[in-house]
Amino acid sequence: MSFLRWLLRILYGALALICIAIGVYFAVDNPQTIAPRFVGQAMPEGSVGFWLIGALLFGVLLGFVVSLLPLYAERRRVRGLQKQLDRTEEELYTVRRKVSGD
Repeated sequence: MSFLRWLLRILYGALALICIAIGVYFAVDNPQTIAPRFVGQAMPEGSVGFWLIGALLFGVLLGFVVSLLPLYAERRRVRGLQKQLDRTEEELYTVRRKVSGD
């Protein structure tokens, strides 16, 4: 493993630990309990910190999933172009054989 990859893993790990520590501090510092309502339904009671961190994590996860959609569309497009390239190369090979007299 290269030094840069090792260094990036260390930095990402430290960043993750800092974010977790901030989240725990935020949850502990906001102990008031609330029961939010979502689409007219009462959710279970929890601390303000718990609900805010949960909403943040849900938004991050949803954003990650939505950002994957263009990736899959591009992969499908690349597969189609690769098939078209393969057909064109096969046709070129056939034409070259005919021209060379084989």
